[in-house]
Amino acid sequence: MEKGPSEYADNWTSPENEVEHFKHAKEFNLNPYDYSESAKRFKENEDEDNLIFKTEDGTTYKYNEKTKEFIIISKNGKIVTYFRTSLRYFLKLFNDLNGKWIQGGKYEFIQQE
Repeated sequence: MEKGPSEYADNWTSPENEVEHFKHAKEFNLNPYDYSESAKRFKENEDEDNLIFKTEDGTTYKYNEKTKEFIIISKNGKIVTYFRTSLRYFLKLFNDLNGKWIQGGKYEFIQQE
């Protein structure tokens, strides 16, 4: 695995954070640098199928149901994390963090078990 930050490091909250998250590259079957490029692309992706909410502190959470991609973007527009997860996880975060829908608010509630 690559040891240092990629040319996409400036899209992350820090070069160290980018390198820390290279561990998720295997979820996408990508090498670490391609993973970081993929994170940047998803951050900029404006697909109308993306579900997006913000929290009171300005952090943005984005999820795509088809690709299972999930990203957290800081209020400064930097990538905090990027990985694959479930819709259930995303909606739980929405609920736990008292999110406000930006796009995709068809999910009004989470059914608790």
